Amino acid sequence: MNTLHRCAVAAALSAAVGVTLADELSTIVVEDSVAINPNAAEPENINRSRAINADGGDFLSQIPGVSISRFGGRGIEPIIRGQSQTRLNILLDGAYVHGGCPNRMDPPASWAALETYEKVTVLKGVQSLIYGGGGSGGTVLFERDTRSLAEDKGVHGRASVAGSDNGVNSDAMADIVAAGRKAYLRAFGEVKDAGNYEDGKGREVRSAYHHAQGGLALGLTPTPDRLFELSFEKDNFSDALYPGAGMDSPEEQGKLYRLRYEDRFTKGPVDRLKLELYVSDIDHLMNNFSLRTPPVYPTGHPKAGQPMKRQTPTHSKTSGGRLLLDTTTGKNHWQYGIDLQRNERSATLDNLDSGSPVALSFMWPDVTIEQIGLFAENTRTLAGRDRLKYGLRIDHVAASADRVDEKPALVSPNTAYAAYFGHEAEDQDETNVGALLRYEKDLSPRLTLFTGLSRSVRTADATERYMNKWNSVGKKRWIGDPAIAPEKHHQLDLGLLRHGEIATFSAVAWLDRVNDYILRDTARGQNGVLLSDKADIYRNVDAELRGFELEAKVPLGDTLDLSGNLAQVHATNTSDNDRPIAQTPPIEGKLQLDYSRDRWGLGARLRFADRQDRIDPLSKQEVGKTAAWSALDLYANYNLGDHFNLRAGVDNALDRNYARHASRSNLLDPEAIKVNEPGRVVWLKINAEF
Repeated sequence: MNTLHRCAVAAALSAAVGVTLADELSTIVVEDSVAINPNAAEPENINRSRAINADGGDFLSQIPGVSISRFGGRGIEPIIRGQSQTRLNILLDGAYVHGGCPNRMDPPASWAALETYEKVTVLKGVQSLIYGGGGSGGTVLFERDTRSLAEDKGVHGRASVAGSDNGVNSDAMADIVAAGRKAYLRAFGEVKDAGNYEDGKGREVRSAYHHAQGGLALGLTPTPDRLFELSFEKDNFSDALYPGAGMDSPEEQGKLYRLRYEDRFTKGPVDRLKLELYVSDIDHLMNNFSLRTPPVYPTGHPKAGQPMKRQTPTHSKTSGGRLLLDTTTGKNHWQYGIDLQRNERSATLDNLDSGSPVALSFMWPDVTIEQIGLFAENTRTLAGRDRLKYGLRIDHVAASADRVDEKPALVSPNTAYAAYFGHEAEDQDETNVGALLRYEKDLSPRLTLFTGLSRSVRTADATERYMNKWNSVGKKRWIGDPAIAPEKHHQLDLGLLRHGEIATFSAVAWLDRVNDYILRDTARGQNGVLLSDKADIYRNVDAELRGFELEAKVPLGDTLDLSGNLAQVHATNTSDNDRPIAQTPPIEGKLQLDYSRDRWGLGARLRFADRQDRIDPLSKQEVGKTAAWSALDLYANYNLGDHFNLRAGVDNALDRNYARHASRSNLLDPEAIKVNEPGRVVWLKINAEF
């Protein structure tokens, strides 16, 4: 797979709309889509400043307008427009992956073996209805395109080796494609070993983990327009340390199965058909004794001084699929179809003091949530090349839990729900309606104005509905509400996009008014909450989120480019006297300077964030105010002939000590307060193609 072919593949993949960035010399294309403009720029190599990423969430932190919450070395949660977790639709090559940890040690993006994807697309807000219900914060698509890679017949591939002096010790990857006239086989694998990193003050942050991943994809192409592809991949994580949790994860395993059928037709009403089926199966184990010293029972307890051993084995299985049809009639391009998703989750908190596990709480009491969605959207070309996009989506949701009446050592889930909300769990059914209306006008050949209106509905997840982590102490409890209502987001976008040789920029302002926002709150006897013991609970409130996103790139000559971006979010719980919503990032941005020659290039990037003092002091999710920070990254690359590339750099070159506002509390270091970001990181990476 030669570099020229890979760049051509990347250009072909960039047909979706927006400001386009590229990383890994066009191996991964990132589309920060802000409009439905069909004249999007070709991918450009302007985002080379990171070579080693802990996981997909870490990679997404480089995208303008994407913030993160750090939990440890992996399990990094992306935040778009102040929203995260299931407010984002994240698909891994068409598959939904719901992690196995109730405390989100393994959010969906953490399962993305980044080096094996050809394209990553970030759609902020609601820009399409075809990727699933909800997605109010945005949609992230990690995508492979092995068929395009297989256009080069024979055996070809790439490999890389990377390492750093602070965090990821080594990262080795190989990706090979064997292509014939009507079939191909792809094999890929990655092994990553990370140690504890040091923050900017030289303090060790427990963040080590080991990751081994591998997969196969078999494709049949009986005609140029037809594809059958079967793929399988397996991820193993081990010895993962989390300073932001009371437990670590000694082992975790994920298996992903996918089946894809694509076809194009020259006759009939359907131009294109795409059918995707998938199963993601996650087993996760966390405990407080394998990788750390467990706490002991306090003085006065019958077991005073003895270890208090706890573990939580979990399982999460997601199965589903999507049928997508395309039809073009005149100036109308229709996309319509059906998708479905079934997620089954179980988690038990066990006491291991006596050696054998004794169930204390059913945290996920055998939960099943099913969603079936019908959708249709049309992009219509109007007079003067103006464009109008509109669509409708209807989702039926069914939620149930099988073990809510079973009593472990403490209390049954239904007893917990009744204590806090006055009702027990009953099977729930919802019919949710989403809609999209988007208009785009070319003010000139290079300047586009756009506006959009959308309604999206997000159903509550297994944790928000059915969590039951009981404790004799009220403030240590964590209880879901099985009758909680789905969120209804009503969003307005207004933006301006310019793409040209002199300068490229985008400016977007947005407003999101939410009915029944699902707030993780503290029990204080609020309306609908029966107890006032500071337990973690969920309740519906009304909310308003608003913000802006700015991005620009200006060439300073044939070899020098200046680029930058800025994003701001303001999130308010309007039901409780305009109370701030916890974990909202402050103003964040980047300023980047890149110098490029034929065979080499270098650059510098300044990342920064303002202080965040607009916090919710009543929320236990808030870890206090956060100081402003900035960090300087330096990087360079050199092409060693047609087949080898060398990259090197220094992240946080000035060794600044800082934490992102939305990061978790560092439970193991009272001086650090939050889980700090890594200090200075010196890294090196070698890529080879053959």
